[in-house]
Amino acid sequence: MGHAGDVGLIHGTWLHRHEEGGDGLVFVRSGTDLPPSRGRTVLTFRPDGALVVGAPGPDDRPSDAAGSWRLDGDVLTIEAPVLAGTYRVVAASRDRLVIHEQD
Repeated sequence: MGHAGDVGLIHGTWLHRHEEGGDGLVFVRSGTDLPPSRGRTVLTFRPDGALVVGAPGPDDRPSDAAGSWRLDGDVLTIEAPVLAGTYRVVAASRDRLVIHEQD
């Protein structure tokens, strides 16, 4: 597993794996086989700090919103209409990202 603060591991598109929960939000890389769902939050972290958040809308159709992100050590800050806040990166690897909301 990579170092939680390795910004290169964050870049790319991640799907929320809400079947796993507990003490954080679990994301897997786009293309990972997941069970059917009424909708999943999708985060696309771009190297320039831009963020695209896809989330189910009120009628379950996907809706995208623009935002931004930054990573300082293991602290991930998301500024977007969905999931805005400060998170601690608990785990980051090529295939899995686990974040925990900071109080």
